Amino acid sequence: MVIEYQERKKNALERQQHQATKNRLQPTLFDRLTDHAPNKVKEARDIVHVDYEVLRAAILRDLAWLLNTVNLEAIVDLDGLDEVKKSSINFGVSPLAGRRMSEIDHVRLQNTIRDSIVNFEPRLLADTLVVKFINDGNYLEHHNVLTLIIKGMMWCNPYPREFLLRTSLDLESGHMDIKQVEA
Repeated sequence: MVIEYQERKKNALERQQHQATKNRLQPTLFDRLTDHAPNKVKEARDIVHVDYEVLRAAILRDLAWLLNTVNLEAIVDLDGLDEVKKSSINFGVSPLAGRRMSEIDHVRLQNTIRDSIVNFEPRLLADTLVVKFINDGNYLEHHNVLTLIIKGMMWCNPYPREFLLRTSLDLESGHMDIKQVEA
């Protein structure tokens, strides 16, 4: 009886340790495959597990790539191809370069950017994600730069962490600048 109890306790502890290892923050596959030290034979420990700050920086970098990439839907009609719209072949957003601020449907833009983030950035919790256009009414003062706030929760262990980003979209060049905002 005592041996059974000790065995169950040992098994429970092993399961907890295994779960804790599984739940540690890990770098993306891209980051793991990128060799920052090709001369080293053994990988550094920080390649295996990352902390919150490293994860946040990686998400910020990946969002910049996502929002500054023109998707396939911009050149090919994907109506009725819902799975293709969500696949990596459609990574990015529709281009806005050359458009005037008054021509843009802000609600549609917010939804498009949110959908792209939900489809291609799984480290952000979809049900908490909000993309909001900041409108102060004076478009001429902004020199054709549209500002959006992206906020929500980032998957993190042991609990989700809040993030807040401010994006500036230059409608002349199409470049989207993304910055972390301290909440």
